[in-house]
Amino acid sequence: MTIPKLLTSLCLILAGIGPLLLDIGDTHLFNPDWDEHSRVHEVWRLATNFMITFLGLYLIWKKNMLSIASLLSLCMIIGFMISVITMPFYNGLAVGNGIDELRPFGIPLNIFSFVVVLVVQTISLLLAYKDNK
Repeated sequence: MTIPKLLTSLCLILAGIGPLLLDIGDTHLFNPDWDEHSRVHEVWRLATNFMITFLGLYLIWKKNMLSIASLLSLCMIIGFMISVITMPFYNGLAVGNGIDELRPFGIPLNIFSFVVVLVVQTISLLLAYKDNK
């Protein structure tokens, strides 16, 4: 059961702390094109994901509650995916105007990264399910 715990921990950290490290800067939180209210929502998202990450890690390593921690991880990952899928409805962009972001396989890095994290979290769930059979 250690591999699923490690994989889910990695997914929690990547989905919850990765954006915290990347989005506190000119591309997001301090973007001069964002109004003040948008910044409130960004801090809310970053703080919520940070707390979800640490709650998930606590549940994995102190309470041995991998399934709930995995669901918390999936909430962050799928929440991002919903934001990507619904971009046409709110005129969103995967990468802001004027921002030069890596594009592995032609996919914006943020989307590519979250797809990888989703795959890893899915593998973790399958391994955990197999271990519990």
